[in-house]
Amino acid sequence: MIKNILLSLWLLTTLLSAEHITIFAASDLKYALDHIKKIFLQENPGNEITVVYGSSGKGMLQVENGAPYALYFSANMDYIEVLQKKGAIVSPPKHYATGRLVIWSKNSHFDPSKGFDNLKANWVKKIAIANPSHAPYGQKAKQAMESMGLYHKLKSKIVFGENISSTAAYISTKAADIGIIALSLALAPPIADTPFNRYYLIDDSLHKPLEQGYGITKQGKNSKLAHAFYNYMQTKKALDAMKEYGFIH
Repeated sequence: MIKNILLSLWLLTTLLSAEHITIFAASDLKYALDHIKKIFLQENPGNEITVVYGSSGKGMLQVENGAPYALYFSANMDYIEVLQKKGAIVSPPKHYATGRLVIWSKNSHFDPSKGFDNLKANWVKKIAIANPSHAPYGQKAKQAMESMGLYHKLKSKIVFGENISSTAAYISTKAADIGIIALSLALAPPIADTPFNRYYLIDDSLHKPLEQGYGITKQGKNSKLAHAFYNYMQTKKALDAMKEYGFIH
């Protein structure tokens, strides 16, 4: 009888304290963050977390304009720091990973050992990269191609994806022959499990570091769940999951 009462009280307390928050995250985080969220919610039952994925630049504008996101994860740490100065991020910015870039194609002619020379091959008509005007992976892809003296030479063949996920989709559906995407997406099941899944890891000295970070927004400052997830991202379980998907901490 007493056990049943205590169980009922525990369940009631859990229900009363449960929260639902929405997070905005850079699209390169899709599989890693979904995995971390699943583990976190298993350890914190009753709560709900919705994650909206997109380009970091567009997410930044939404957060700045008061979008109802409790946390913001950006593929560019600078965006977090800018938002903190403006008061839209209320927690100390936290580094969650350094991203890596790969050249990827589903075409059978693709040879990872040839690196950037693949981009110049006759079979390549369209090259996909994320839009460098607002997507950090696009900015770094452009920098890497410029370092190799290829961006302006191949500019007529370049098509821009809205974010790094849509860029990968262009290549996956063969709307583009080849492109530059996040290592985290190349290692994710939808791509990793496909035939001809081969990639060339780009030397990170060819572009500025892809330092990625996150913070609690003004909208999430009073959310216990937001603070709990903010702290959870620094735990060994979360960091191990990030490493599994090709992120360096």
